[in-house]
Amino acid sequence: MDSALTEKEEKFCLIYASGPAPFRGNAQKCYGLVFHNRSGKYGDYEPENVDIALEARTLMVREDIKERIDELLSLEVVNASTLRPRLTEVLLKIIDECSTLVCVDKFDRKVSPAALRSVAVNAVNKLTEMYGIKEDIAHKIAIEGGDGGGITFNVIVPDKQAPGEDLVG
Repeated sequence: MDSALTEKEEKFCLIYASGPAPFRGNAQKCYGLVFHNRSGKYGDYEPENVDIALEARTLMVREDIKERIDELLSLEVVNASTLRPRLTEVLLKIIDECSTLVCVDKFDRKVSPAALRSVAVNAVNKLTEMYGIKEDIAHKIAIEGGDGGGITFNVIVPDKQAPGEDLVG
């Protein structure tokens, strides 16, 4: 690439276009990281650090910076086909962790894992939506606990009703 950008400006563009959270798409945090060695953590940006925001804004309005960021964004390879396996992996991990985790309070007493089980059920639901898994009449979702017990949810999916039909026959 034949660019007139400095090394720090190029780094700014790369982090802005494809960096990790909380930097990606946040000019002020990217500028603070690259030019002022700020970590991006809460507390790094005090109200008196208005200069960073102004400097970031000044950089973002430059035509060469905009062009470089657009160029980098056009190379983005994340789309539905590349994101689906990553989402599946994360959702499966959530299901595994939330369905077997034993929760305790600050007094080391076991507490109800219902909230976590609900998260697992929602993750299962998202996976079934992603992959178009649907039975005609009912879904059964089973979550096994760490102690060998478990919960089975029967989700009933009613047939589509014709307009004007009564629900009760």
